[in-house]
Amino acid sequence: MWDREQLAQEAAAAMSRYVQIDTTNPPGAERIAADWLKVQLAERGVSEDVEYWGPDVASRPILVARVPGSESLQPLIVNHHMDVVPADPADWSHAPFGGEIAEGYVWGRGTLDTKGLGIMFLLALEGLLRDGVQFRRPVVFLAVPDEETGGSCGMGWLAEHAIERLDPEWMWDEGGAMLEGMLPDGPLAGIAVAEKRIAQYRLKARGKAGHGSMPHNEIAPETLVRALARLPQRKVRMNPVSRTMFSAIGAAMPGIQGKLLQRLDNPLVRAVAAGKLTASPLMNAMLRDTISMTQLEAGYKINVIPEAAEAGIDCRLLPDTDPDEFETWLREHLGDDRVELERQEQSAEAEIAPIEGPFFDAVRGALAECNPGAVVVPMQMPGGSDARFFRQQGIPAYGFAPYAIDQAEMSRVHGVDERISIDNLVLGVEVCSRVIRTLCT
Repeated sequence: MWDREQLAQEAAAAMSRYVQIDTTNPPGAERIAADWLKVQLAERGVSEDVEYWGPDVASRPILVARVPGSESLQPLIVNHHMDVVPADPADWSHAPFGGEIAEGYVWGRGTLDTKGLGIMFLLALEGLLRDGVQFRRPVVFLAVPDEETGGSCGMGWLAEHAIERLDPEWMWDEGGAMLEGMLPDGPLAGIAVAEKRIAQYRLKARGKAGHGSMPHNEIAPETLVRALARLPQRKVRMNPVSRTMFSAIGAAMPGIQGKLLQRLDNPLVRAVAAGKLTASPLMNAMLRDTISMTQLEAGYKINVIPEAAEAGIDCRLLPDTDPDEFETWLREHLGDDRVELERQEQSAEAEIAPIEGPFFDAVRGALAECNPGAVVVPMQMPGGSDARFFRQQGIPAYGFAPYAIDQAEMSRVHGVDERISIDNLVLGVEVCSRVIRTLCT
């Protein structure tokens, strides 16, 4: 295994360099990142068996690197995405693509989502191979482009054209993490076994144009805003994943609160507990279909009433929600024929990965050594990930980034001042090493 001090230096330096490769999507341009990873894989003795796949290998390749196994077993895939969301440097304490190392952290876009996970996989494999570990099961190291805008150049393409060339036993991707501050004696280690379905819409309202000094009853922005205001919250609902998750959390909590969480199937208990549970944005998103208005566009001059207004809403549906029922519900509650509803994107139905089995056992064993007190539970991601493409084809795909952060740190994902502590990079490499060793040797 790595010497911890050496590992901290190596992980921080590699993380810093990776962040400095700007892969903001759009446009992505992940080729430079893929080329850097290819060199790292070779120089660190992980793999020289590296290929580029995809519809645009010149600028946006899927990197596929193989670590062979001694037996004819289906591989473990470890995956992360190279692209990142935009960042405005004016808002950041440290330049988002500077990769600065300060205050015990590496700062920059992608440190948590998900270049940090890529560094953990890379160094974990390096350490195992350097220690002479013999792999029975092969490992495929994947680094994909285009996750942040849907995956058509990345995992979406791979799932449609090349997934049979990988034929994995398990796929390990982003999703859960170790959340601190939710349990009294240790972090809550959530492993994503499912994720909410994406359902995105544009709403368009039309009215009469006119002078801003003479308001009337057909002002398009007002029509649109009133319709959006009529959308209520969807009901809190349990499914097998959330039921198992809250039962495990309740078993780890003392007193009446723990007992209530173990009995959320009871409608009366759920009604009592729902207000407190849904006060947390994370828990709220796990328990109901959600609607977020993310775009609003209207007008071109302050003294002109525009003839049209548009909004974008990002809806995330629980795995067992019927998308057609949801869309009908949306139309009914908007309650105005002048507002058109146009579907933009909808992800396909996907299976739930097995809630117990070798992957869960391997993570529990690793955390027992690296972070005792962590409680491992299944969870469904409020957002989306590339793992859905594997689940849609019945392949067990798990989301788990093995770093320990609180909800304030989690809010930096897609936010300002994203960062990862060097301690978490070390922890992540150690957890990844143990999980890979358990599953593959």
